[in-house]
Amino acid sequence: MATAEHTITGETMATAGNMEQTREAAWVEASRRGDSRAFNHLVLRWEKPIFGLAWRMLRSRAEAEEATQEIFLSAYKAMHRFRQGARFSTWLYRIATNHCISRLRRRPAIFQVPIADQVDEDETVKPAQLQVSPTHEADLIRADTRREVVAALTGLNEEQRLVVELKFYQELTFEGIAEILEIPTSTVKSRFYTALGQLKSSLTEN
Repeated sequence: MATAEHTITGETMATAGNMEQTREAAWVEASRRGDSRAFNHLVLRWEKPIFGLAWRMLRSRAEAEEATQEIFLSAYKAMHRFRQGARFSTWLYRIATNHCISRLRRRPAIFQVPIADQVDEDETVKPAQLQVSPTHEADLIRADTRREVVAALTGLNEEQRLVVELKFYQELTFEGIAEILEIPTSTVKSRFYTALGQLKSSLTEN
């Protein structure tokens, strides 16, 4: 009985997932034709993860909000170039990551994180957000507070931080990250595990 219920639940979730993909595909196609209302559905679907990426990369809530708006504006203007059949999330993450990296590279050598953004008590690191293969480094990060983890992340270079962001917080596969960044999967893994080692050292010292 339990097995049957589990099967039904799995089928229900799969059906819901397929329906969501179908709706998103329809919104994407309508957006390609210039339908702003359809694109607004895409914004509502993706604004939270895109803002999260921008906030953790830029470390300024105000700048992340501005960046999120610019990312979606860029996406909307480029929708007519979106390749039919491609994965929208991959395309959107690529726009977002390029935008954040561009902003980081335009910053002055010395950048002070705004006081209001140094601590975010409303967002705690949940174990479900940090699911990777079991390693000592991952366990260490999983056990630390958000403040310590975010502080340690700022010590990574932008390429390493971006891979950690996409793997930990956006819960993407190495292959998915490689497609977004347009680099080999082996390079993604190298950056990721190098970053984990640096995070381990930083969190251990603190």
